[in-house]
Amino acid sequence: MGFEKREGPLSLEAQYENKQKLELMGGEVDFVDLRPDIQEHDVPVLFCPGWVTTSGAVKDNLLEFANQGRRTICIDASHGIDTEGSSMNEEMIKDLPEAELRKVAALIQSMEKKGIDQVDAVAMSEGGIYLTIAATLYPEKFRNIVLVDPAGMSGEDGFKELAGRFSKDWFYEKLKGFLNPKVIGQIIKKEIVDAKNIAANISQSIKEVEAISSTQIPELLKNLKSEGKGISIIHSVDDKAFPMKKIQEMTNTDQVDGFYSVKGSHNQFMLEPSLYTKLADQALDALEKKYNKE
Repeated sequence: MGFEKREGPLSLEAQYENKQKLELMGGEVDFVDLRPDIQEHDVPVLFCPGWVTTSGAVKDNLLEFANQGRRTICIDASHGIDTEGSSMNEEMIKDLPEAELRKVAALIQSMEKKGIDQVDAVAMSEGGIYLTIAATLYPEKFRNIVLVDPAGMSGEDGFKELAGRFSKDWFYEKLKGFLNPKVIGQIIKKEIVDAKNIAANISQSIKEVEAISSTQIPELLKNLKSEGKGISIIHSVDDKAFPMKKIQEMTNTDQVDGFYSVKGSHNQFMLEPSLYTKLADQALDALEKKYNKE
């Protein structure tokens, strides 16, 4: 296991506030790069937020990963970037939704711009779709993957059906917020970030929901696992957007190494960042021990 001393005096909090602007071929993104004083892992962890969510809503998760000794990166591109001129294989992407490929382009171009050759990755919700696509197109850049309440694992949906389930989860989440004041601040923070990003590009937001409802990733995960990628899923038992029963029906050992059932709703990972981020960290540790023994 490698150890790296971070250069510079900035605290993790200050590093978060000191986001970098990256000018990429397809557009501009904000790049969060947190480097703890002692890095206990040679490979950084890339965090991929869900639909219209950026680092502002998952700040505490990012800080927690860094506190676990992981260099932690996150790309703020809630609607991705232009894919024209990207290095993606045209034959491989012909049946994939453009809304997700835009986010793949943001990930890959950012990694290349920063000279990051390989990452472990954790993705939430829709992040599971574009992360899985990115790992399929660029397998050499990804090592171990943890999907949290992933989209694309519950069977194809109609737009209305998916929107209806997200609404149910929204109401369930609000009820929990009233019953548990500890999480209400996290709920408000997430909703402010999401509302801002939806308003910034409403038409693209709708295209993304359509992509979520129609895109399935089980076969892609199966292929990745067969290539030696470590893959685990963390899923909340009370997730209304992607019900546990459907996820379990679609998941098997050909696709994943581990499956962790946890309490909570679809956004529990953000609502209780310390507890759930530590679980994701442990899941990565387990995959690293299985696949990446020195």
